[in-house]
Amino acid sequence: MTTIARLPNWLGDTILALPALKGLGCAEGEALVLAGRRLPLAIARSALPEQKTLELSESGDARGLLRDAARARRLHAGRGVLFTPSFSSALWMRMAGVRERIGWAAEGRGPLLTLAARRPRRGAVHLREEFEQLARFAGGVRFPALPSLPSDAVQRAAAHAWLRASVGWEAGEPLVALIPGARHGPAKRWPRERFASLAAALRAEGVRGFVAGAQAERAEAETIAAAAGEGWANAAGEGSILFAAELLRAASVALGNDSGGLHLAAAAGVPCVALIGSTEPRWTAPLGAGHLLVRSAEPCAPCFARTCPRGEPAPCMAAIALDTVIARVRAQLAQTRGGSCFEGEVGGEGMRESSGGQPGMRCARDPALFLDRDGTLLALVEYLDDPARARLQPGAAEALRRARAAGFRLVVVSNQSGVARGLFPRARVAAVHAAVRRELAAAGAEIDAFSFCPHHPEHTGPCTCRKPEPGMLLEAATRLDLDRAASFMIGDTVEDLLAGVRAGCRPVLVRSGYGARQAVERAGEIPPHALVADDLRAAVAAILARDGEIPPPAGTGHPRDGAEL
Repeated sequence: MTTIARLPNWLGDTILALPALKGLGCAEGEALVLAGRRLPLAIARSALPEQKTLELSESGDARGLLRDAARARRLHAGRGVLFTPSFSSALWMRMAGVRERIGWAAEGRGPLLTLAARRPRRGAVHLREEFEQLARFAGGVRFPALPSLPSDAVQRAAAHAWLRASVGWEAGEPLVALIPGARHGPAKRWPRERFASLAAALRAEGVRGFVAGAQAERAEAETIAAAAGEGWANAAGEGSILFAAELLRAASVALGNDSGGLHLAAAAGVPCVALIGSTEPRWTAPLGAGHLLVRSAEPCAPCFARTCPRGEPAPCMAAIALDTVIARVRAQLAQTRGGSCFEGEVGGEGMRESSGGQPGMRCARDPALFLDRDGTLLALVEYLDDPARARLQPGAAEALRRARAAGFRLVVVSNQSGVARGLFPRARVAAVHAAVRRELAAAGAEIDAFSFCPHHPEHTGPCTCRKPEPGMLLEAATRLDLDRAASFMIGDTVEDLLAGVRAGCRPVLVRSGYGARQAVERAGEIPPHALVADDLRAAVAAILARDGEIPPPAGTGHPRDGAEL
């Protein structure tokens, strides 16, 4: 059977829909056709080159709708999934003769759909998860944790040549990308004058950069680049969207509004600084570990308006101070120079096939135990920076051996705010991890990867990786190709459990470390389906004994749960 996936019209939304689209494409014996407008379709083609595509009219008028419907009808599709909320997209799919039409019940289009799903309240879950819920209705059961774009060798060479000629950049040198636009509307835009001042300040510190954006934003981008002078250039409108992706991939840091360009940078693997005003970061923040968020405390935000009724610039964006943003960019540059916060081998050694409980589905992913470090795997030592003081919890090595034998990958995820506070450098974190690896190896146990967040909101600002945010878990799941829905997050704080739930894992609280106190003082915040155990050894024993009885995380049940038929 052929399935048509109607792509979102917004670039950023399409990038966040890539995991769901890849999940749709994993059913054996089925054809998937990606239908969308030119720009979103170019991104989808790059990420899913094996799928067929159908380019739709840019105008969206009645003539274009009729023409697009006639072309889609020739596909004889049995199923369609609408990643758009509009009435016209549902009408198009009905006119195309698609028998099963799945989408959100929005804009009064319910009668045009055969399955009208109730959309989550805006900001209740990340937009990526909303798209995955729609894909589940069509049989998708396994999704990549993060959207990702493969690098294009031809476009990469062209982008690097442009950067050498335009800003004098050479590979390995610090490079900052500024993304001042936001097609959704002016309410999301930081003032242009501050982007210009930021570029000039970075140039004074010897940092090169470029201003990215669409052709329509070229004049604004030119003003910002000119304010910095030599070593900065205007890249808005240069080349194709894939050329722009390779320009961004070369950057050490990308800074911008909540926009498609910023999501493009994140999908290219660039650490971002996101300026958030009228929107909600839990809904549309860039995905992945290591991104920093800057937002004001205006009481009216988030309003999700395109144009602020209080004038332009929107007060929520105007309240974001230049000095704060400069500090965040400096922090990201310092972290980038320090290397990755993910320590482990990339790949799926030991991966296996699984039906995932769905006939005809193939999945080559392992479950994982995500482990908090201090208080869970190790005895609790605050701001641990001395390898000699790192001590495994009693029975921890034995527990890890049992989990490994049962097919679990093992990933340690920890908040290490001592780096942001200046108490110790990143190298000391790596030294502690090396000592733990040696002690475990001597006991016949092994960790697949360590990942740590070096940020703290009071020193580097909010980020997407510090627990309870799920960034570290999502990044590890992508790098190691892990099955999050079959995985567990084991920790001694509520923040650990919430990070696990937000990543789609099952939460386990241990009473070691802070756990015993948290179980009493924060009992109301513990997810109701969480497992509670005395320590890591008891937690692993309970998981292995009761895995099939432990409820899955919220939102991962039967694909039709919560749908209106």
